[in-house]
Amino acid sequence: MNDPKVRRIAIACDAACDIRVAVGEAAALAERWKASLHGVFFEDENLHRLAALPFGRQMTLSSAVSESFSSAELEKLSSALSASMRRELSEVAAQRGLEWSFGVVRDLPSATALAEIEADILVVDAAPRPFSGSWRPHSSLGALSEGHARTTLIRRQKPTKPGTVLILLGEQADRENALASGLLMAGSEDEILVLVRGGSPEDISSLKELAARLGFPGKIRFEVTTRDNSSLVRQIEGLKPVLLVLDGREVADPARRDLLANTQCDVLLVR
Repeated sequence: MNDPKVRRIAIACDAACDIRVAVGEAAALAERWKASLHGVFFEDENLHRLAALPFGRQMTLSSAVSESFSSAELEKLSSALSASMRRELSEVAAQRGLEWSFGVVRDLPSATALAEIEADILVVDAAPRPFSGSWRPHSSLGALSEGHARTTLIRRQKPTKPGTVLILLGEQADRENALASGLLMAGSEDEILVLVRGGSPEDISSLKELAARLGFPGKIRFEVTTRDNSSLVRQIEGLKPVLLVLDGREVADPARRDLLANTQCDVLLVR
């Protein structure tokens, strides 16, 4: 995303998502930015292969005995869930006056499937749910960092009250893009903290000027950080941010992967 204008938002869900909540949150963002909304329901090909095996079983907590679960039954369930998502999109779009579209993708859990989705921001629901056996993006951050050029919002928690939006800026040349994207995501009542690694006074001044141009002159704190990864994790745990923003290319850094694995807030990977 080369500028802070968002024209199209895509929301990706699978069988383990809370579809109503996920679609509602994406629609709220689309309404806020006057963008169109595109929904994608993912059918995990691995589940269909498992259901086709002769020993495939459905396990439930309500019964002491497992039951067979056929490919036909999985097809019926997937069809019902995708129809539910389409219905939610239609209803929420009508309520908010949004343009919308919808599609179903059957693929292996991979970044390749995500890369085919056309949007300025891809919203992926990754909130943990009990006994979730389907594709979980929060365990596939490595895949998200390769072959996938979308700015991605990974939802890890249910809607919360306003809080701290933490923007981590590294030494990359286009750190202004990450800052602009993070500011775009911040709510009107959120506090914004920008941690700049290796930043000079001139860098900070330039970033403050950009924030002012984008309409955020006085609600942001800028700090230069030289903390190692473990110290940064502890600082983030203390802040309890509602959103962590960083350059998507940094996910390839083992230290950044460790950071993401040890934080539970929503994450915006800017590309």
